[in-house]
Amino acid sequence: MCIIFLIFKLKIRFGCLVIEYTLQEITIMETIVFLTDFSVPARHAFDQLLTLAKQTAIKKVIIYHSLGYLNGGFYYVGEFIPPPILVDETDIAAVDSKMLLLKQELLNVSPATNVHTRHDSFTVLDGMERISEERHVDLVIAGMRGNDDNGKNSIGTITNELIQAHLYNLLLVPDMDKVHIFKNVILAVDLMHLDERLPVKTIFHLQELLSLRWYVVNVSVQGKHKAADLIEEQSFLHASLDSLEPTYSYLEGEDFVEKLNVYVQEHNIHVLITVPRKLGFIASFFQKSASKKLAVNAKVPILMLVS
Repeated sequence: MCIIFLIFKLKIRFGCLVIEYTLQEITIMETIVFLTDFSVPARHAFDQLLTLAKQTAIKKVIIYHSLGYLNGGFYYVGEFIPPPILVDETDIAAVDSKMLLLKQELLNVSPATNVHTRHDSFTVLDGMERISEERHVDLVIAGMRGNDDNGKNSIGTITNELIQAHLYNLLLVPDMDKVHIFKNVILAVDLMHLDERLPVKTIFHLQELLSLRWYVVNVSVQGKHKAADLIEEQSFLHASLDSLEPTYSYLEGEDFVEKLNVYVQEHNIHVLITVPRKLGFIASFFQKSASKKLAVNAKVPILMLVS
């Protein structure tokens, strides 16, 4: 959806007042779902949402809390139906109170945003499926790290499930000393089959909303891809993105997590954007051997775009 504004221009011509008008299309971010368990990692994610709301218009935010964890991890298997979840009314009241505070805090920053709160007894993935059946979800925002150790050594279980499902544009927010508006961004890509995955319209929509400075970084998965082997993909990348006037770079080697972190620091990057594929470089971020390292070292949010 977009809003059409009439922009009036005044001109004086031969002593007469001439009114000219043009139509300007202003697109807005329709619906964001913010996932919270009221933990420290979730608070960092909420701070990023507040900053984003200051930077651009957001039509609707759904603050969502799942009580599904209370079922001890039960899932429907065959004919088996888990027992109903019994939630104390005082727990529900506490959740409602916390969500109301978050809602008011967001409205103080962005009064025009339509803010809803929602909680249920589904797992997060099931709850998100039901939300997406009711309306299109443009973006899901969540804390990156786990809550069991205050996010020091792990990526959250639910966060990892969302990554693996790869159903929504997902903004993962780490523990940060200071939240920044999004200006300098890395688009980290694996060129293999990029023409099938690169969401060009989404990227240009982000540019329209946020006026970003782009750094496009090709990350070679195995450090073995040569430019000559990927001419078609490179041509597609340049044809798609050159109008953004990005800075192009290429990173090779096994330890691309560390290389990206260094690049982030050197170029004052505010968000890392990725276009994952199931067997692409970003997937290895979240393998058991690498997830801890990323969670500990990530200094900026990661925006994972769906194709």
